Amino acid sequence: MIKIARNADIPRNTRNSSVFWLGQAAGEAATRGLNQIVVDNDVDREVREQAVFALSQRPREESVPALIAVARTNKDPEVRKKALFWLGQSHDPRAIDLFEELLTKR
Repeated sequence: MIKIARNADIPRNTRNSSVFWLGQAAGEAATRGLNQIVVDNDVDREVREQAVFALSQRPREESVPALIAVARTNKDPEVRKKALFWLGQSHDPRAIDLFEELLTKR
């Protein structure tokens, strides 16, 4: 699935679908795979954003820390924005802590 998502020769819809199904896969390996896609700037932005969404669908114990890492460190502001959006939807205290930190940062 990861190879399909990274292959620019494959239609974007197919790559997005592979990211979606990777997000549905069981285990932390799926989360690691999605993280790899999100940080790979050679992957189309839309596919990376789909990977952020797929991360948000993982169990909270996996998704929230992964999304916080994306929001803090990803070089693409649009990808960071997607991570922040999905963190806001999580209603997780760790996400609220991140928002507070970002809003009070000087």
